[in-house]
Amino acid sequence: MPNDSYTQQTLASDVYFRRRVRSSMSAVAWQVQNEDPATTNHLSREKYAQQVIRQLDNEVSIVLPGLVMRPLVFNFATTYQFDFQTGVGQTVSATGDPDIQSQLATDWNDLAAAAGFASA
Repeated sequence: MPNDSYTQQTLASDVYFRRRVRSSMSAVAWQVQNEDPATTNHLSREKYAQQVIRQLDNEVSIVLPGLVMRPLVFNFATTYQFDFQTGVGQTVSATGDPDIQSQLATDWNDLAAAAGFASA
């Protein structure tokens, strides 16, 4: 079954997927902190990275609903898995952590602008 807004918003609400995005956002923020200052839009990118590092959980909550609709997440199958022994179910995305990081890195300038850090 192809992904749709229902599968993706359920994914955005999944605790386990949130943890993966949290780790990926932190990794990308630290990469931006260490990038060459000559990088286009570096100042706004760096300011957003600082905000992400200081308020990681808040930024994850803001980014998650849109991130799940981006190509490197949306184009991988989203399924629901239920463990009958533990009684625990979770929404699972076949997207890998490198894909999540790549999508965040691709979107970083836009995320920085949305957070109010306009490029100079």
